[in-house]
Amino acid sequence: MRDNAQVGVAEFRLLGPLEVVLDGERRHLGGGRQDKLLAALLLAGGGVLTTSNLIDVLWEDAPPDTARRQVHNAIAALRKCLGTARSIVVTDGAHYRVDVEKDLVDAQRFAAAHAEARKASSEGERKDAIASLQVALGLWRGPALAGLSGRFIDAAAARLNEQRLEARELLVDLRLASGETGSLISELTELVTANPLRERFSYQLILALHRCRRQPEALALYERTRARLADELGVDPGQELRDLHQRMLRGDPELELLADRHSAPGTGAIKPCVLPHDIADFTGRSAEIDRLLAAEGSTDDTALVITAVDGMAGVGKTTVAVRVAHQLADQYPDGQLFIDLHGYTPGEHPLETGAALDQLLRSLGLPPEQVPHDVESKVARWRSELADRRMIIVLDNAANAAQVRALLPGSPSGQAIITSRRSLSTLEGVTPVPLEPMPEDEAIELFRRIAGQKRVDREPDRLREVVAQCGRLPLAIRIAASRLRHRPMWTIEYLSSRLANERRRLNELSTADRSVRAAFTVSYRHLPGRQRRLYRLLGLHPGSDFDSGAAATLLNAPSQDVEALLEELLDVHLLTQHKPGRYHFHDLVRQHAQDVAEEEEPPDERRSAIERLTTHYVELATSAEKVLGQAKSLLAAEHRNLVAIASSAFAAGLLDQARLLPLTVGPLLLRNGYLDDALDIYEHGLEAARRAGNRAAEATLRSNLGVAQLGIGCYDEAESGLREALAITRELGDPDGEASALRHIGTVYIRLGRYDAAIATLQTALGALSESAAPFDRASVLANLGVALTKAGRYDEAAEYHLGALGMISGRDNHYAEAMGLINVGWTNTLIGDLAVARRYLLDALSLTRRIGAKEAEARSLYILADCLRRNGDTDEALELGREALVIARAIRDQDVESQALNVLGEVHEGASDLEAAVECFRHALRLIKESGQTYKAAQSYRGLGRIAVAQGDEVEALSHWQRALAIATDANLPEREEIEEDAAVLQARASRSDSEKTIIAAMRQRQ
Repeated sequence: MRDNAQVGVAEFRLLGPLEVVLDGERRHLGGGRQDKLLAALLLAGGGVLTTSNLIDVLWEDAPPDTARRQVHNAIAALRKCLGTARSIVVTDGAHYRVDVEKDLVDAQRFAAAHAEARKASSEGERKDAIASLQVALGLWRGPALAGLSGRFIDAAAARLNEQRLEARELLVDLRLASGETGSLISELTELVTANPLRERFSYQLILALHRCRRQPEALALYERTRARLADELGVDPGQELRDLHQRMLRGDPELELLADRHSAPGTGAIKPCVLPHDIADFTGRSAEIDRLLAAEGSTDDTALVITAVDGMAGVGKTTVAVRVAHQLADQYPDGQLFIDLHGYTPGEHPLETGAALDQLLRSLGLPPEQVPHDVESKVARWRSELADRRMIIVLDNAANAAQVRALLPGSPSGQAIITSRRSLSTLEGVTPVPLEPMPEDEAIELFRRIAGQKRVDREPDRLREVVAQCGRLPLAIRIAASRLRHRPMWTIEYLSSRLANERRRLNELSTADRSVRAAFTVSYRHLPGRQRRLYRLLGLHPGSDFDSGAAATLLNAPSQDVEALLEELLDVHLLTQHKPGRYHFHDLVRQHAQDVAEEEEPPDERRSAIERLTTHYVELATSAEKVLGQAKSLLAAEHRNLVAIASSAFAAGLLDQARLLPLTVGPLLLRNGYLDDALDIYEHGLEAARRAGNRAAEATLRSNLGVAQLGIGCYDEAESGLREALAITRELGDPDGEASALRHIGTVYIRLGRYDAAIATLQTALGALSESAAPFDRASVLANLGVALTKAGRYDEAAEYHLGALGMISGRDNHYAEAMGLINVGWTNTLIGDLAVARRYLLDALSLTRRIGAKEAEARSLYILADCLRRNGDTDEALELGREALVIARAIRDQDVESQALNVLGEVHEGASDLEAAVECFRHALRLIKESGQTYKAAQSYRGLGRIAVAQGDEVEALSHWQRALAIATDANLPEREEIEEDAAVLQARASRSDSEKTIIAAMRQRQ
């Protein structure tokens, strides 16, 4: 057998229309002739077919004269259509065959699973047999080889279809033996209708009806079956069916399940047990199950125990309820009932109260003629029948509380477990047990049990990816794991690659009889019209979560009305909530909402909704900046959404909105430490401005992007972009824009320690400002010029500029600029030595930065205040504030602030004589400085290390550190250059004297 890995991941499907799937994509074979040839070769199971055999397949009794040549041509065409899998079609002398692993052909996988089930059944392993049959039957997509015809194909298809029916017969037998009855009736009714002459299905349905106390229906079905066999075939029913009929007539108790032979006290009735079977691979849910089991003793003697398991589609509500009912069966010896209320069943209307009571009463053995006609009488009879019975009732798939209220027993002797996609909070006396997607460890274990542990344990990291792609939803996990288990050539990595495309993910999470998409669609279709529209419009929101304001904007409706709609979507588990007022989708539900939006919302409506949403966030950011502290709250909740919305607006072609949103919120993101988000949103805005040909916006966004790059230490990229912005502003004749670009270029020079260049550039910026320039623009240039002068040691000049800038912006509602002005004044006064004044300004700055949430500015105020306190001898408080600055700097990934804070902390530790901690701080600062390229800051670090080396008596090392500090200070023209030079000269002189003394002593010894 050849290595099929060489031809990619292939599947060949015969159980339905013929399909060839290669590397996840369906391959069209070019027409009926190639389809018939491949089907015939696959059906041969690796055996050879002669050319004559293939002629018979294609033309039967009327082949053309050119038949042999056409077969050869068709084989060649088939190979071509198979692409990389062409080599599976092998020429073997004058014969042909396919060389393909059996596990790649669904018909052979079906046969293997069917044989495995028969073996398990014969050995008494009923659960294993049921599991194998469910897998086998899950491979079918319709009648075998549907769409192909001919004697050979028809015979093969008939054989396969017969095997399918045999598998279904065996599965029903096993389920009947496991205790299922009522839950099988609708399925068996369909099988009998489709196969009216197949006695085994009639036998099974008659038995199920009898066990559900529906004897009149069972007897009527027997009579219809007998008449049909006589009319159409001229025969009587077989011996097995005749025996069943006679045993029903005489009330043979052996017809009942062994587990059902206990009579209810004082009635002589047979105990009903119509629970579906418990599944062998059930995993986890211990907390929820414990809560359901504990409910048994949670009420007083007169109250009925009612629990409601609610959750989203596919989360496993029925599975949990059935397992708990089986575990509680011994405590309810009078029977266990189960009814599907069809609240959310495809193609079904929710079961009306009267119809549900009909089923329940007949499940108790009540003949149809004794079931009352009107609903009130049915309710009374139902509660009367249950009054003295210890029974557990599972009311599955409820539409709402109203549907189940009348079905609840009136006495406390029983227990009711309800499942629903809707929260049943309005149901009196109910204990809610909400079911969420599985925790990761339980989700992984469920996947392992279904797919096979040995196989999946080879790729643990990929397994976590797949479970995450399934949203930890049991239905999705079960489908994905089942697909992997029955495709031996697949790896988990390959499965993950198929699920990686979000647009195709729901298609991948689908099999013949189960589909995540279909489950969600049922929930969607049950919504009222306005909720349906909100649901699909919310699918257009590109962010991770949203509030009622964003939802109202999408629907273009008042917020108070939309909040009620959101709460309804929350109640039916199409939305979730991680904190009050904010909603989000489960990942798979979001994809479904996006899909239905594309299917049902016209393109113009989708575009308008995104436009409204973008405008909403622009207005939100604009108003937030004007209110103290509001920007901080806005960004904490929405910072991820803002980037996603800018991207969505750009993708929708809304270039003005994609440009305007970054211009509005980008500065807020920068000031509050969301550097990555600022970079992303500016990139979107810049591309939108380019596409729209808006040069002024391009200049502003290039400049802002440069500031963001400056924040993460990308100085070359920042300067390059800023110079492009400068060129555009000069091209447009925009003096204030030119001044802004020059101001930011000056900041780059400051960060690089090029203070003379910074001062010159900023003075040019100041001269470029127009007479009508806004006070903030002028104040910003003055402030930056003050920073450059401070760095250059010209403190008195710097103080004047800083005070002038602060005076221009105080009281103008620009709280960030005011905070930075306060920091600058405090910093300059710290260096001047006026510590009391400095402390006052810095405390005001710290208070303001915390109120507005400006994290970078807060960190700067903290380390400068720590330095001020250190100089004043307040070591403990300085250490505390310096550490706080360091934590913030690392959180916002600002290496400039981090290295500054480390240098200050080093000096604080040095002052406290904790020299080891001081060395660690200085050395860590040096590592960061080396990465950032801000070499001028290394002078402070080396100077500190030199002082510590002196204190430790190692003057040689101290001199080495100070010489490095001096070289940096000289190159950057730092104000502390002279002090470093003096310290180094003292050490150098001391070292020279030491060397002279050593020389004299050595000479004296020689003379001696």
